[in-house]
Amino acid sequence: MSRHPLFISGLDLADMVVNSGLLQLSCAAIKDLQTETSSDQQGSCSLSLRYKLDKKSKYTLIAFTTSAVSRKELLRQGGDLVSSKTLKELELPIFDFLCNERNRSFSIHRGAITLFKAHFKELSHLKTQVSF
Repeated sequence: MSRHPLFISGLDLADMVVNSGLLQLSCAAIKDLQTETSSDQQGSCSLSLRYKLDKKSKYTLIAFTTSAVSRKELLRQGGDLVSSKTLKELELPIFDFLCNERNRSFSIHRGAITLFKAHFKELSHLKTQVSF
């Protein structure tokens, strides 16, 4: 029995995403989560993160959102991308699972890295709830 990789490059998945409705499902899940976000969190000063695991469809979706204050703070850090090589040099293996033989490198928005680092324990627990 062959195992499917945890990550495949965008070029490999583009056709499936466009034709499956996955993009629409993802956008709807994010919109629903943002709607559910309480007004007290919107005023939060820390780097808040909310997520929702959605298994309503044949896909397992994890939607993420932050408060408006968090978004502004993260965007203020700049929109630059951090390469997987830099992440390894900084000893931040959080996203190592994105590398495979076909996709040896990647880049992630600096604000996303800051947010995921701040919520690493919580997200590690989430990872155990999702089966691949």
